Amino acid sequence: MKAVAPSYYPLFRCIAGDCRHTCCANWEVDIDPETYDKYMNMSGAFAERIRSSIVVEDDGSAVGEPHFVLRPDGRCPMLRDDGLCDLILACGEEALCRVCDEHPRFFNFRSDRIECGIGLSCEAAIPLVLGWDKGFSLVEINDYPDVSEEEPDELETEVYESRDRAIRTASDRSMPLSLRVGLLTDELWTTEKRLEVLMSLESLSSEWVELYGRIGGKSDSLDLLDDPGYTQCFENLLVYFLFRYPWEGARLACELLLMVSDCLKANPNAGLFDIVREFSSNVEYSDCNIDDIAERL
Repeated sequence: MKAVAPSYYPLFRCIAGDCRHTCCANWEVDIDPETYDKYMNMSGAFAERIRSSIVVEDDGSAVGEPHFVLRPDGRCPMLRDDGLCDLILACGEEALCRVCDEHPRFFNFRSDRIECGIGLSCEAAIPLVLGWDKGFSLVEINDYPDVSEEEPDELETEVYESRDRAIRTASDRSMPLSLRVGLLTDELWTTEKRLEVLMSLESLSSEWVELYGRIGGKSDSLDLLDDPGYTQCFENLLVYFLFRYPWEGARLACELLLMVSDCLKANPNAGLFDIVREFSSNVEYSDCNIDDIAERL
C-alpha cells in the first residue's frame, strides 16, 4: 500500500541526548508482541535486565499486555541520565519496540493509502512543522507491502475531500488567518468555554495546568492569529490539526488551534513552541481527551 506524508516528514531526526523533554518518561511504554517475543528469546546479561524491567498485565487476552515498568521518577528503565537509551547502545535501534521506534510519528490508515505525520509532543518536531515555509504538500514515502489496499467507500471519499478543501482554505494566504478560520467553521466556542473544556481534561504535567490556568475567561485570542510574528506558525498548526484529524472535521482543528492561541495570549513569555509541546503532550496524545473534545462539539 502507498504511504504519503507532508514534505517535511523525511527531514525529521531525533535529537536524542540533546532533548530537554525526553519522550522516554511519564508514558507507559507498551511492547508489541513481536518485540516482546524477541526480548524473551534474547540471551546474555543485558537480556536479563530487559526482562526484569517488563511487566505483563492481564488485559483479558491470552498473552496479556507487556510494558516497561517506569522508575519511581517516571523515566523508562532503559533511559540513561545523559538522555541516551541503554537498549539502543547495547543492541541497536532494531531492538526497540514499535512505539519507541515510531514515536513521534503518527499514522492514519485509509482504504487506499497510509497517511503519516510527525506529532508535536516532540521538541525536535515542533520547529520543523511550525517553521515550515514551503507550503503544505504530500510526498510518497516507503510503501507498506503487507497492508492490503481497498477501494474507499463514499463516506471515506467525502471525508477526505472535505479535509483537503479545508487544508486549501487554511493555506490561502490571500486573506487573514482569522478569516480563514471563520470560513472553516461557522461556530466557535468562547474562550471561557474552551477554558472550561481544558479544565475537564486529564493532564500529565503540572506545567500544562499552570499554562491553561492563566487563561482569562473572556479574553479573545483570535487577533493573535493575524500577528505577523505568529501567523505562519499558526497556519502550519491549523493545517497539522486538519491533516491529523480528518474524521473529526475542521471545527475540532479550529478549536484546538484557539486553545493554543488562548494559552499563548495568557502566557506571552512562555513561547509558542513550548506551549505547543505541552498542549500536544497533555491533550493531543490522549485519545480520551481528543474524543472528549470532539463529543462536545
